[in-house]
This record gives sequence, C-alpha cells and structure tokens, in this order.
Amino acid sequence: MLKIFTIESKPSPELMGLQTNLESLGYQLTHYRSPELIFDDLKKSQPDLILMDTALPAQQSFTTCKAIKSNPDTQCIPVIFVSKNKDNVAVDPKNSFENGASDYISIDLDYNEIVARFESVVRQKRLTYQAYKLAEQLNQMNAELYERNLKVEKELYVTRQLQQSMLPSFLKEEDKQTQFSKCHYKTNSLVISGVYLPCDALGGDIYDVIEFHDKTIGITIADVSGHGVPAGFITAMFKSSFYRVTHNYKKPGDILFHINNELVDMVKTGEYVTAAYCLLEKESESIDHYKMTFSGAGHPYPILYRSDEKRIERLDKNGTPLVWVPDFEYPMGEVTLKPGDKLFLFTDGVSEMRNKAGEMFGENALEEIFLQLIKNQCPKILDNLMTHLSDFAEGRDLDDDLSIVLIEVS
Repeated sequence: MLKIFTIESKPSPELMGLQTNLESLGYQLTHYRSPELIFDDLKKSQPDLILMDTALPAQQSFTTCKAIKSNPDTQCIPVIFVSKNKDNVAVDPKNSFENGASDYISIDLDYNEIVARFESVVRQKRLTYQAYKLAEQLNQMNAELYERNLKVEKELYVTRQLQQSMLPSFLKEEDKQTQFSKCHYKTNSLVISGVYLPCDALGGDIYDVIEFHDKTIGITIADVSGHGVPAGFITAMFKSSFYRVTHNYKKPGDILFHINNELVDMVKTGEYVTAAYCLLEKESESIDHYKMTFSGAGHPYPILYRSDEKRIERLDKNGTPLVWVPDFEYPMGEVTLKPGDKLFLFTDGVSEMRNKAGEMFGENALEEIFLQLIKNQCPKILDNLMTHLSDFAEGRDLDDDLSIVLIEVS
C-alpha cells in the first residue's frame, strides 16, 4: 500500500475527488493543513509521496520542499506540486522544480495520466532510496575496510621493524657518511658491510654476520622465493635455524645440510630458499690472511676480487636450494683471502633488477661495475654500486628484494 501525505490550503472539490479516487485504488492518504505539522510524522512514517497544494503561499511551499530535501532522513521522499485551479496558483512550475520538486501536475490532466505520473515518481523514489541505502552500505564497508587496512598497516610496520631487527647490528660511527650500506664488522684487517632493501613491507631476503667464540666469523646471505608476508615468515625460520645450527656445527656444508632438513619439515607452502654461507678464520696472528670455507644452496655465485691478479672469479661450490631435497650433501670450497681481496655476496634482486624498458641489469654488468669501482679505488663501494643500480632502474620500483654483503680484507 502506497502512503501519501497531502499538504493543502483548504478542502476543494477537485482535490478531494482526486484523493477519493486514489484511496479507491488502495492508496493511504494523510492530510495536513500546515506544512509545519508534517515534519514530526515524516521520519516515522516515511511516505511514498508528498502532494503539495500550489495554492499555498509560495515561500512557505519552497521552504517546506527545501527542508524535506535537505534532511538525510527525508531527502528521498518525492514532492509533487498539485495545481487544482490554474487561475489561482501561487507557485509556478519553474520555481517548484528549482526548489526540489519531482513533478508538477494539474488536476485538469487525464486521471490515468496523473496516476501514471504518481507511480513513475514513486518508482524513481524507490530506486533512489535503494541507491542511497546501497551508498550508505558501501560507505560503511569502505570505512570498515579503511580501519582494517590501517590495522594491517600498523601490524606490518611492527612486523617490518621486527624483521629489520633480525639483520646484524651495525657500527653507528662507521655509517654516518654512508647512504645505503651499513658496516657490521670492522677490525684493522677486515671490514664487513651490507645493504638490505625490501620491495614490499616485508622482505624475503636476509643476511647475517656472527663472530664465534673461537674468533671465526660466519657470514650468510639468503633469499626466499617470492616476497611479502609468507617470505617474511620464512626468513624468520631461516634466521632461527641458522643460529641454532651454527652453534652446533662448523663446516659450511654441514650447516646448510642441517638448515635444509629443518626447513624441509617446516615449509610446506611451496616456497624455497637459496643461500650461501662463508666461514672466515685468520690463518695466523702475524699475517692478515684469512682462510675461507664456503658452500652454496642454489644461490648466485659470490664474486671474489683477487688483488694480486687484479681480476675477479666466481665461487661455484653450490647445491640445490634449501627445502627442495632432504638430506642433501652440500659441496664445500676453500680459498685464502689476502689484503686487498674483496668478496661480494648478493641476492638475485640485484642482478635481475630491470629498468623502465624491461631490460635486466645482469650478472655480467654487476661484475664489470664491481671491478671498475675497485680499480677506481672508490672508498664506498656499496654506496657507489647502489647509485649505479638506481641510475639503471630510472625510478622503476623494485620487483624483488635486494641484499648485498661485501667482505674486504686490508
């Protein structure tokens, strides 16, 4: 049943006849003599239509119509101005539409046309009301989504801070003049520094530097396939396993073997981890030479600069990525690092960086720039390398996490 409110100046045969016909069709009409009396009932009853008598004073009619349309609780209710005597009309059609009316009807029209226009306005009102309610729901959903996103962003921020804390501590006094790199270990004969740049809130790269009780130094770098939250969790697993295993085993191959078996039992999501581990041990107190044993698990081959030969070579002792094959025996290699030698470990986010044209940086270019920076005796190799990478990327966002570790013997 349609509910109609009428606001009329005084009863008239014409309007009463229209009302009688409407009631016979099932319309429920409620009559008001003054516009002021309608507002208390509008919000409660929510009629389908309001009929406004054009014989009412114009200013009173316009004020009432504007008030109805400006109130969020009643703005969807259509107002139709009804003219019952075209020779005695206070409200003209143009001003009625300008003040929010949905239609202007004269009783002189055919009765069927009047009813059809009423029903058309009511249908439009229902569609508008549905759209209004839908908009309210969408706004509510957007507000809830915003709050959830804000909560997630806060949680990700805290998680990222926790993940950053998994990186090795750095020497603050050594990092005042650096832009990207952090110095993690320094003696008179050895400097170890690194760079870490995640492409998402949480990264899938990690590296670490540990000095053991016997004065040997362990350096690892790892890269979880993918990035984001899953990769972030797996880096935490790797870090935990790394600390536990390195305090029970010494040889790089054994360490990767046991980390692999632990991760095989824990990672069931399809991700895998590439990693490299190096163990440095000073050969004697009198000579600054370091024996380095190393092993890799599907990781990019480290780049070694030989200062006496002024060339670079790749350390290719490598096995399958972690998580792929349980009980895998990882091969080991051994080299001697002498003063002037430099070892460069990196994740594939460095070599596979792309520019705006989609071109990959590549390992050959990485070797060339690394060698060039050393020959030019650049004091901050990692910072200069990052500048080269930034220039190559041309402002393009990272597609993958990026980590670098540089070991320098002096």
